[in-house]
Amino acid sequence: MKLHILTRKTLGGIQTDLHSRALGPDGVPIDGLYAAGEVAGFGGGGVHGFNALEGTFLGGCLFSGRQAGRAAAEAVA
Repeated sequence: MKLHILTRKTLGGIQTDLHSRALGPDGVPIDGLYAAGEVAGFGGGGVHGFNALEGTFLGGCLFSGRQAGRAAAEAVA
């Protein structure tokens, strides 16, 4: 059987600011909505570079998760 890979990863996702707040189509943060990890689309060119293998985004996932958690905690304080 011959397989043809269509995509390895999309590197797309929810657009965010530096506080992991999800941005609307107008670029304005949406109140109470945060995105972290690969869903936030940081993968293409993050700390491990564009050609990173699967599983190497852990550092970026942890960092963006921490940013989102801190921003959410600050928003309710």
